[in-house]
Amino acid sequence: MMVSSLERTWCAMFRGLLPAAIFLLAPAAAAQTLEVPGRTDSPPSPSRCENAIGSEDSCVRVLACVGNDGVYFDGEAIGWDTGTLRGFMSDGHDCIGTWSSGGLGGTGFAQLACDDGTTADVIYYSQDPDTGTVIGRGQDSAGRFIKAWSGLNVLAYLTQDSTPELPCTAGAIPIS
Repeated sequence: MMVSSLERTWCAMFRGLLPAAIFLLAPAAAAQTLEVPGRTDSPPSPSRCENAIGSEDSCVRVLACVGNDGVYFDGEAIGWDTGTLRGFMSDGHDCIGTWSSGGLGGTGFAQLACDDGTTADVIYYSQDPDTGTVIGRGQDSAGRFIKAWSGLNVLAYLTQDSTPELPCTAGAIPIS
């Protein structure tokens, strides 16, 4: 039986995500905004982004590390079982995409396209469908590795020593 490169990648990502399935979430974090130095517009508004179980209008925060140079994504996932992604990269590029869940073993798939032509694919494992909590891994069209998190309690999950931080390869990036 011949296994395709995509199947090998999916299996490797799934095996890497499975251990992350067991964790406890802290209570919901209050404000979830991220300041981007040099950016004049603001990230998706947390007041507008509300988790609503079963609703197509449900919205949760999405954060991701992209590559090894301190680039990150800040945005939101909207929908239920399937929906849209929107947000921006820390280097100033706006991005939009889609996501869908319901894959084998609680997996899902997200695709993102940014205004600089970069695209990204992420396979994620659903930790808690009711809160939109997922952990994902993927790669962008430039070959950069992506590690992503989303959910109602994403900041609480990413908090170490009382400070929320994205654990990116280039070093922890403080977030709020």
